[in-house]
Amino acid sequence: MDNYKLTVEQYDAILKEQGGVCYLCHCAEPVKGRRLSVDHDHTTGEIRGLLCSRCNPILGKLENAFARYGLRKFGLSFTDFVYRLAMYVTSPTPATKALGLVHYGYKGHVGTKAHRKRIKAEKKAQKT
Repeated sequence: MDNYKLTVEQYDAILKEQGGVCYLCHCAEPVKGRRLSVDHDHTTGEIRGLLCSRCNPILGKLENAFARYGLRKFGLSFTDFVYRLAMYVTSPTPATKALGLVHYGYKGHVGTKAHRKRIKAEKKAQKT
């Protein structure tokens, strides 16, 4: 545990606080024989909690993408970004507020060959 300056007792206290599961998905570590990973802020070194081998890389990829796309330049912190992201996907979206209703477009990735094929088939079905 010395990578994070944590004692076994401190790790166990965090694990107990989290109920023995990953903080994000609330599941036990999926890889048999492996313990939950110690998650920490790479900038400050602050220990945040324990994550499973599925959630830990997702968080790392999000943090790296945030930095890679230069969002810090605009005075936005990663935590503010994640908060706004959560609000964006769970609250009424700007589109819903502007239109006064939930509007549905096409499902899936638009602009792909498969999408264009679906639209063509729908138009053909409407004509008949």
